Amino acid sequence: MDEFELEQLRRNPKWAIVLNVYYQIQSQGRNQTPDFDGWVPRVQTADEVPTADLSGIHGKLIAYGFLKFDLAGRDGGIRYQLTPLGKQGINASIPADDEATELVFTGRDEAVLN
Repeated sequence: MDEFELEQLRRNPKWAIVLNVYYQIQSQGRNQTPDFDGWVPRVQTADEVPTADLSGIHGKLIAYGFLKFDLAGRDGGIRYQLTPLGKQGINASIPADDEATELVFTGRDEAVLN
């Protein structure tokens, strides 16, 4: 059944871009903090993805099982984490000549990939 979901990811490159942003943020978190739990704040922008599309893309990524979310309480907001299928999707969607990217944290509740 995972093949159907992965095919949807391949057909929707904007989904892969957003998923890759979460992957980059999680990787950076693991590198900076040994006890990082993998949960990250909602991505507010991603290169080549209109901001207006992000809400729908988040919904699709959750519905197809690429992302899971957690309500971190009143002050923490919603946090997201790649699922095993999301990690598999990242591996299938990263081109071999992937350029280095820079993450910019704009505040407690958002991160931006530049």
